[in-house]
Amino acid sequence: MHTTSKSVLTIALAFSGLIYIANAQAVDLTGAFELAKNNDPKYQAAKAEKDANKANSVASRSAYLPGLVWQQSQPSTINYSQKTTSVNQPIFDAAKGASVAQGGAQSTFADANFASQSIELAQRTMAAVQQIVVATEAIKANDTTISALESQYQGAKRKYELGQGTVTDLLDVQVKFEQAKANHLTLKANLKAAQDQFNAITGDYPATNDFILPHKHENAKLNPLDAILAKVDSDNPAIIAAMANEKIAKYDIAKASAAVLPTVSYTWQKIAGGGTYPGSTNNGMTISIPINAAGYINTYASTAKARQSTENRIATQVQTKTQAQNLYAQVEAGFESLKIRNQAVDSARLSVTANQKSYEAGVKSTTDVLLSIQSLAQTRNDYAQAATQLALNYMTLLLIGAEEPDQAMQQTQAFLFRK
Repeated sequence: MHTTSKSVLTIALAFSGLIYIANAQAVDLTGAFELAKNNDPKYQAAKAEKDANKANSVASRSAYLPGLVWQQSQPSTINYSQKTTSVNQPIFDAAKGASVAQGGAQSTFADANFASQSIELAQRTMAAVQQIVVATEAIKANDTTISALESQYQGAKRKYELGQGTVTDLLDVQVKFEQAKANHLTLKANLKAAQDQFNAITGDYPATNDFILPHKHENAKLNPLDAILAKVDSDNPAIIAAMANEKIAKYDIAKASAAVLPTVSYTWQKIAGGGTYPGSTNNGMTISIPINAAGYINTYASTAKARQSTENRIATQVQTKTQAQNLYAQVEAGFESLKIRNQAVDSARLSVTANQKSYEAGVKSTTDVLLSIQSLAQTRNDYAQAATQLALNYMTLLLIGAEEPDQAMQQTQAFLFRK
């Protein structure tokens, strides 16, 4: 019995260990993006919008298919119901022809618009992670400040008790120490707000070991600007959607103009007999010549909207390429700036140690030590903000350059959270 109990206990502990290991696995950027795609309400709405746009595309493409009508009526002059079946096949209908041609552009727009929504979700996910990292790093820096100030306070207190220090030095340290402890509450609230925003997008809260920023970052792969701009021109979803909208608007002109053109179709009709009526079957060509003043007016409106869609397409192309150029410059500068900021953190850390030793030797004042501690906290916070903003800019540049959102997330993950 004792052996069995030990075996059961061993298995239970091992199982618990497995559970702990599973729970301890950190969620990275790609994992967060996958959670967001399955949870974010705005993205779910985008999926439904894509389905609707695709359905509209299929409906437009089927405009030239034959139509079947079955009708049953009870005329007041006869004592039986009359059943009519008719089939109509369009032969010439400019409006329906334009609808068929419009279907391809509608399908393209559906795909491109959904791709833009995926990009927007990736940016929102990254922005939420950025806030978590910045808040977490601020807490770490403040905790280090609290520890350093506590040590400095104990040293100032000893010197004061030995008659080697002043009450002013002691109070200066105590004020900074209390301020740092009070600041801790604000920083914790900032982290909670960032975690709530992450939860709103992904449906999950990050663990404490998620999104840990390394102390140093290396440059990420960056394609030449000309190659990125070429991809922007050919594959950027926003530009593709704008071009599709332009095509749809031009076909709307054809549809509006066709509203005043004659149509030709083949019609087959069968009327079921009843009573003394033997029934009839007819077929032949049907020609319709509409006379509608509103149709002419709608042509002018459609033409104006087409011009608008063309200008919108041009504006989208210019804006997107300009954004890519600006982001490229920011990313290039960001890589170099991050190296300098990393050196600044190292220097600030050495400055704290040097000032503390000089203070103990009576060379430096308490103010010098406090300023060096404050400088270290500030440089660490600056580094965290610069690193996460660079990662966001880098990912946005990849997305504008028509990189798949999943791939862009993986590359950003490799840069920002490289082990």
